[in-house]
Amino acid sequence: MGIIVARVTWFTSGYVLFRLVSDREQLPFPTAPQSALASMALAEESGSEEQTWKWPCFLIGATIGMVFGLIYVGVPALTETFAGKKVTVLPIPFADLTPMLGRFVGATPIAISFSLAPIFAGLLLLFWSVMGSFAGVLLFMITSPLLHHYGFMPRWVPGMGAVQTQIVAGVDFWQPFGMGITLAVAVISITQVIRAGRERREDRAGAARSEPGMCKHPDCHQDAQVRGYCIKHLGRGDFPLWICLTLFFVAAAYPIVLAKTLFPLLVSTSLLVVILLLAFVYAPIMSFVSARLDGLIGQNIQIPHLHEATVFMTGYRGVEIWFVPLAGSDFGGGAETFRIIELTGMRFTSLLKAELVMIPIVLGASLMYWSFLWRLAPIPSDAYPYVQTFWPARAFQEAVRYSATQYSQMWRAGEQVEGELVAPGEVVWSPANLRDNSLYYWRVRLSDELGVRNPDLREYGPWSRTGHFYTDFTGAGDVRAPVIAVASDENERTAHLPGVELTEPAPGATVVTHETYLRVRVPADWDERLAVVFELDTDPDFDGGFFQGSTDRPVFFEIYWKDLRFTGDNKDDDHDGRIDEEYLNQKDDDGDGFIDEDLHHPIRGEKWPILVLGAVFGLGFYAILGIFGMPMFFIWGYIRAVASAGAATFFTLITEVIGAMLAKYYFWPRYGTQQWRQYAMVLAVGFGVGTSLVGMVCASVLMVSKGVSPTSF
Repeated sequence: MGIIVARVTWFTSGYVLFRLVSDREQLPFPTAPQSALASMALAEESGSEEQTWKWPCFLIGATIGMVFGLIYVGVPALTETFAGKKVTVLPIPFADLTPMLGRFVGATPIAISFSLAPIFAGLLLLFWSVMGSFAGVLLFMITSPLLHHYGFMPRWVPGMGAVQTQIVAGVDFWQPFGMGITLAVAVISITQVIRAGRERREDRAGAARSEPGMCKHPDCHQDAQVRGYCIKHLGRGDFPLWICLTLFFVAAAYPIVLAKTLFPLLVSTSLLVVILLLAFVYAPIMSFVSARLDGLIGQNIQIPHLHEATVFMTGYRGVEIWFVPLAGSDFGGGAETFRIIELTGMRFTSLLKAELVMIPIVLGASLMYWSFLWRLAPIPSDAYPYVQTFWPARAFQEAVRYSATQYSQMWRAGEQVEGELVAPGEVVWSPANLRDNSLYYWRVRLSDELGVRNPDLREYGPWSRTGHFYTDFTGAGDVRAPVIAVASDENERTAHLPGVELTEPAPGATVVTHETYLRVRVPADWDERLAVVFELDTDPDFDGGFFQGSTDRPVFFEIYWKDLRFTGDNKDDDHDGRIDEEYLNQKDDDGDGFIDEDLHHPIRGEKWPILVLGAVFGLGFYAILGIFGMPMFFIWGYIRAVASAGAATFFTLITEVIGAMLAKYYFWPRYGTQQWRQYAMVLAVGFGVGTSLVGMVCASVLMVSKGVSPTSF
């Protein structure tokens, strides 16, 4: 049902936006003609086969694709089937050089993709867009070793592979920097929409005075609406707008009704209001802005981590909120799709018929196909090398998203909790994501080393007594006998610290809500001089799988806000008279013969300055390009490289530039720019068909061989 609703939403929103920005505002959609030409790449003109260039061009591309597919995909699949051992001629998905070259260019993922697909993509894409992406890759490769040298990438160690290097480099620097860049692009996009919209209105006002006001069709006497014709005589198979709007709002309401039905307690009234505003106010407005930007310069607007921000602002702490269907998608790209269909001469009613035929076929085929794939071999596994390589990065990104709501909260004296002020000497901590019908143990310890930013490096006093409580959110009444752990012995170095008293919940109490508040009391005169650390677990030894600590920080916040793990202990650990003078970079920074023995972070673990730096860099880079008259597609290409720094496509950007250089400096002068682009589209289509045919044959052989099991008679 979700797929059907998604297709209805896409179709109706795309058509309505197309009518608004293409028909009414007559925006040019600069990338639509090229896409339309690609869609019609195999459409032959009338005439004999000898007079056309498309079929021979397609055959050349298909031949290249089949030969390459046989080497790249066919040899491994067929040797595994018939010889029992996989032989790989070209590494899939790439050859990882990072472990070998990491000692020379630290914290830089270096891998070579041997696929020809990026080269064909480079032949097609806009030259300056590809060069912008290449510049982003070069900047990444040049600056990453410098950033590692100066301590900005403490997680990277020599020997890591390309994907793992991508992950840690993104966590330490490139993800917050990329988010800042994307925020800058969002600001630039909105500015461009406003400025271009103002200019477009002036042009349209001047054109309206010169254009005739009646439909050009000889038998029509209605006012002209689109390019001199009324909607009826355009011959596009248009739909009534009121039907599309009605279907859109019905489809947009479906996930809201579903969320309230499946999660009646989770979707509170305040959250329901937020979802309604996103679905019926934010999504239409941002989709319209995105469609206008697409119509003006061929790019969509993107506000980074909007969904994560929406989930975070709900205030809910736990994993369940991520599975609530929230609205707020950007449908702006659908307008260009309808413009492409218009340019190809296809009727919109034909597209509707294709959708109606496609949906049941795709649903049925997908269920059978994926079920069979799962039975052949686990996913990920060596049977699927591409997924096996990139699934850690994908899984990590999903875990980062989910961690945004896995945070605990602490309140000190004078702060407000549930409408009440915390009393002097009292500390309140609320853990996240407690399980129902469970027994939890908790304890507390103190430290007065507030100058040490890294909580793990502070010296603490002894643990308090261990408290315990039960959770019963549904009233099931299950009770288990507690196992009381023994508190740690006194620490002589911190014997001067006061004691701490556990006040709530009482030992053996039952907690009936997810929002649990653990309260302790310290002497009021020590209140502002102490760091209080809570620990909670279902294991009395505090070594279980559900451990939580008040000093734990979700990875999402460590990436984008603050990471205190590598900030040092504010002490002279190597007794050289200096405090925290080294970076974590596998080097002897202070020349004393020891490596990484007295550490600190160059910006004290703060990540938000990196985000701000990315935003300033993006805005400044855009301004510089404007001053020197550089194509704006250069910055869009650069953003593409930064955005893919943690994705599989990052390793294909280097080979894309080969195709772009071949196109600009060899094929364009030889065949002409426009003519070569037509050739390149047909070549790319042929290459894709040839590679896909070989892949389908090999996949079929593998499926049959693994699906048939021998039987003894």
